[in-house]
Amino acid sequence: MPKERAIRTPALLLTLSLILFASSAAHAQWGSLTGKFVVKGMTPPPLRLKVDKDVEVCGKKPIFAETLLVGPNGELKNVAVWITPARGKSAPEPHPNYLQLANVPINVDNLACVYTPHMEVIWTKRPVHFRNQDPIAHNFSVTGFNTTFNVLVPPDGAHVQTFEKEEKSPIPAACTIHPWMKAQLLVRDSPYAAASDDNGAFTIADLPAGKWEFSFWHEAGGYLKNLKIGDEKTDRKGVCEITIEPGKMTDLGQIVIDAGDLK
Repeated sequence: MPKERAIRTPALLLTLSLILFASSAAHAQWGSLTGKFVVKGMTPPPLRLKVDKDVEVCGKKPIFAETLLVGPNGELKNVAVWITPARGKSAPEPHPNYLQLANVPINVDNLACVYTPHMEVIWTKRPVHFRNQDPIAHNFSVTGFNTTFNVLVPPDGAHVQTFEKEEKSPIPAACTIHPWMKAQLLVRDSPYAAASDDNGAFTIADLPAGKWEFSFWHEAGGYLKNLKIGDEKTDRKGVCEITIEPGKMTDLGQIVIDAGDLK
């Protein structure tokens, strides 16, 4: 019996080593991308919007435009970043971590007569719940090249929408009852997309290692041309090639955008 155990032990250790090696090798095939957008120069303060419908609900506090939101140190919110396959090619297959998100709903709310969030990233594998959280009716009017709808949603109601095809760039959402209510939806077939947060930062996790092209877009500037990304620059379509390092977080650092490019 001791001799049998002695024979089995090296075999077991070898098996465990192979499993750990395979796991490490698999991890090394993926990497992540992060960066922070900062505006250089002066930008105008957000415009206070005219609220002239259902004032008893919508006019309880001032509502400001969210087209251009810049933090105290220039942090730029709502820059959309997404992987852009070369012409005629498909986006890479997603990491297994993303597959568990398929069919998990994304929420886009009308709350206090404002779209929340103002910029939403949508993967076509996930349904979107357009929810009205106000005591008055709103309509969700979305105008895309591949998907267009206009749905009236009663108080505390919701509309469930699936997007079958991606859109080339972010598409507008609005409430035509309350015309100051606007948002942007980035609809992609791939989960490899993000929007910068209040700190101007974004992260796209678990990307396949290698060279990939990414698009950069902002509501106030459209496709961000001539944007310095590391040692490269975006082209006239706001696209730049970035190398994703295997097993690492590729940090682009501060990405500076001239205020004059955000009009």
